[in-house]
Amino acid sequence: MMGFQWPWEASASITPSLTALSVGMHLGWALALGAGSVFLMQTATITTVTTRRIVALVIALFCLLPNAWSPSWWLGLAFQTPSLTLQGLCGLYLFQQLRTHPGTTTPLSDSTTAPLQTPWPLGLLLVAIIAGWVLALDTFALFDIALYAIGFTPYAVLAALFFACLLQLISARSAHAQNTRHYRELAAIVLIATAIHVLFRLPSGNMWDALLDPWLWIMAHGLAIDVVWRKTRSR
Repeated sequence: MMGFQWPWEASASITPSLTALSVGMHLGWALALGAGSVFLMQTATITTVTTRRIVALVIALFCLLPNAWSPSWWLGLAFQTPSLTLQGLCGLYLFQQLRTHPGTTTPLSDSTTAPLQTPWPLGLLLVAIIAGWVLALDTFALFDIALYAIGFTPYAVLAALFFACLLQLISARSAHAQNTRHYRELAAIVLIATAIHVLFRLPSGNMWDALLDPWLWIMAHGLAIDVVWRKTRSR
């Protein structure tokens, strides 16, 4: 007699085509490395916005080179592809950091400060941290349900859409302007990531990989520690 089988265990996994996988990997690392280079340069007072733009563009172009000529190829061998969420955050960071007021040479500030320069809501960071730990523990088969396998099914897409709607609802009720902005930006990024995943199955065919990756998970730990440290010092 056949035993009970969860619906997602019976469904076949749909993975991206080799072309989509290659293009997605190069574009993903181009955004990640470009944003990383700008982040490292933003504290250098002698570095102008124009210089940052040139450096970010050069790094992105190197990432788009084929095969072993590209750093994306080597990074892909070790770390595969950044999540679509991380790519969205990097793209948003580049757009906001390298944009300038008309007639000026300094990036926009205050209400348009780049996302990594302002504290993220601690609750949102904890969600990312807990989700990462749950998926990490799932690799050791500690749960009765294969949670990672659910990411290949439509149930994960529905969960992502629900999460984006929840973020938008929280932003509408948040009394803190900066938190409202973070929730809305992330809600938009999650919706775009979900759409790209549904259309092209990037980055791996699994919805969880589109929403979270080890680098974003580690970043969430660091940002959470920073938020707690700031709150502790302000008391």
